[in-house]
Amino acid sequence: MAIHRKIDRTSAMRDLRNDRAPAAPGFLAARSLEIARLDRLAREAAAAPFAVAGSYDRSAIMKTAIASARAQKAKGSKMPWSQLVGFALKNIWRSAKAQRAFAAH
Repeated sequence: MAIHRKIDRTSAMRDLRNDRAPAAPGFLAARSLEIARLDRLAREAAAAPFAVAGSYDRSAIMKTAIASARAQKAKGSKMPWSQLVGFALKNIWRSAKAQRAFAAH
């Protein structure tokens, strides 16, 4: 009695493709990529205007502060989260007040 074996070409090709998939980055590379991503998000958030039409955009200010605090935490800061956010908010508000004063003149 002969044994007939059927091979599904689609699944075989998928298995071959999966075998050639690149390996996941190592711990240091993954950490470096995460720090770079958080830095980019912080820079993008800081580029948004904080004072629009004479009033402050509190949502943009808070997003920027959180992005900045996350970036600092990813870089290895040992400070508690509340202090990181607090310092970031102080700096962002200082920047927002400067933007508002500059726009008024």
